[in-house]
Amino acid sequence: MLKGVDVGGSFVKVLWENGRREKHDIRETKEDREAFLQKLREIITAGNPTGVGVAVAGFTSLEGKVFKSPNIPVLDGVDFSELLRETGIPFAVGNDVSVASFGEWFFDHRESRCLILVAVGTGLGGGLVIEGEPFFGVCGSAMEIGHHTILRGGRLCHCGRRGCWEAYCSSYGLERTYRELGGPDLRNPEIIRRALEGEATALRAVRIFEEFLSLGLMNLLHLFNPDRVVLGGGLIEGMKGLLGDTERKVKDLTESLPAGCFSLHFSSAGEFLGARGALALIKKKTTDIRS
Repeated sequence: MLKGVDVGGSFVKVLWENGRREKHDIRETKEDREAFLQKLREIITAGNPTGVGVAVAGFTSLEGKVFKSPNIPVLDGVDFSELLRETGIPFAVGNDVSVASFGEWFFDHRESRCLILVAVGTGLGGGLVIEGEPFFGVCGSAMEIGHHTILRGGRLCHCGRRGCWEAYCSSYGLERTYRELGGPDLRNPEIIRRALEGEATALRAVRIFEEFLSLGLMNLLHLFNPDRVVLGGGLIEGMKGLLGDTERKVKDLTESLPAGCFSLHFSSAGEFLGARGALALIKKKTTDIRS
């Protein structure tokens, strides 16, 4: 049986072909590279899968090597082909959001000819599927959209540059906006709770988040002319009830495109967004091999 594995900084999530889900806490091993990789190998191979898809937060090659993983530095330089060579298990590896976008198309949007996924959580990432094929770029690092400039000379981003989309649309971006508006130093779940209860400062922070989200989506629409845009990720999951006006705002900003050219959707995958995409990727790879 196939399974998808999503390697995060704190947890590894697993989705099996039969729908079974697992969530493994890896925080105790992430400071010890050898222990971390051993734990990861055990999780990937457990249950004798016939194939494994792996989604990793970071820059990954098409051959399965992690160039750099800013949020999981212990993975920097890890080559999954070497990690799994002795097991003989077929595998596929890719950037978590690029992989997740293929999962959106594979499981929920097969009629789409051009689909973009924007995932917002700790950071902001994107994925693109064209005519049913995930687009990874030449080196496997396409759609790092969180680091395109949304405001020249703007906020300092975690990447070291200023004005990145992620600096405004991410968990830390929302928290900073709330503080800049005079609110206390709170984590995003509490800010969202306050917004849902009608607190003025929290609602204003959410509206600013939505304004920057809409601007970034406008840029993507003008670049790729997709028919589907899917929003997902942990922060979006919590904010669904506050973003009901986003599609209209984006369409108002894209006057050069017909209003009916695209539709906006929220992912149904929840926290298993990456694992579901990894499962879809290995399904595709093993099917292609068999055919």
